[in-house]
Amino acid sequence: MTLPFPGVRWLMPLWLLLPAGLSSAGGQPPIIPHHRWQQHAPLGVPADAARRNLKAGESFTFKTLALRVLETRTEQRQGKPVDVVQLEVTAGDHRQTFDVREGGAFNALSYHVAVVAIYGPGELGAGLVALEVATLQSLPPQVANSDAAGGAAMRLRIPHTISHVTLHHTGDAKPLLPTDDPAQRLRNLQAWGARERNWWDVPYHFLLDLEGRVYEGRDWHFTGETNTTYDPGGHFLVSVMGNYDVQQPTPAQLAAIADMMAWAIRENGLSVDAIGGHYHYASTGCPGKYLRPFLEDGSLKRMVAERLARR
Repeated sequence: MTLPFPGVRWLMPLWLLLPAGLSSAGGQPPIIPHHRWQQHAPLGVPADAARRNLKAGESFTFKTLALRVLETRTEQRQGKPVDVVQLEVTAGDHRQTFDVREGGAFNALSYHVAVVAIYGPGELGAGLVALEVATLQSLPPQVANSDAAGGAAMRLRIPHTISHVTLHHTGDAKPLLPTDDPAQRLRNLQAWGARERNWWDVPYHFLLDLEGRVYEGRDWHFTGETNTTYDPGGHFLVSVMGNYDVQQPTPAQLAAIADMMAWAIRENGLSVDAIGGHYHYASTGCPGKYLRPFLEDGSLKRMVAERLARR
């Protein structure tokens, strides 16, 4: 395999050189905890909830409430352009239409609906409406009674049951270099996500640097985030820091990916058939053209299967 930066000597983390049975075969691989790198502690509030990114004409159902995006438009309010979404809310025989500004929220029946964002032309996720819906009884009063979606601190931590183990890359504009500080990259991602996407933490559950070190992201018991239309609920998200459309993974990264996936599969009672890439579930090239071949030729599944067989 051609390494991404010729002349650079790649150092394999010592734990990857341990005999079989002393690394992930014995349990969870070594992980750098969240507090060691964080810009701030995770935000948000736990809730019985769901979050979706929908296009006009799309819908989803949470428990007994169906939400459909009818249209989005831009209105002039007090001399300023405001993005507005028209939502159809259906529950049984009850059907009602709401016009909601970006960043607005409302209660319908026993549910709270927040329009987290409406992404317009030129924005990441253009054409999508980010929605959160929760049962009122699961929310603290400051969220349940709010007519504003609020920022990252008011976002919902959504519990889920893992059914997929999914590979991503962070897709940074620049590749991750040996001279870069991975912890600073994570702090930047956390700050950007809170500021620009209203995410309560980084979108992925675990992230890897060039040497295969694993950093704890958001608590994997809660749903991750996406800028695309797939539902990340049920997905255990492993992301490789950098841009793997322009750089190739290191051997240490591939070994660490396999270790993390083997642990996730064992922890959640799954099989290697649960392994996939972001591109399997959304219109995207993620995790990049240099990582996708390891998913497509079965080599990553074989690496994971070998680790699972060590027990």
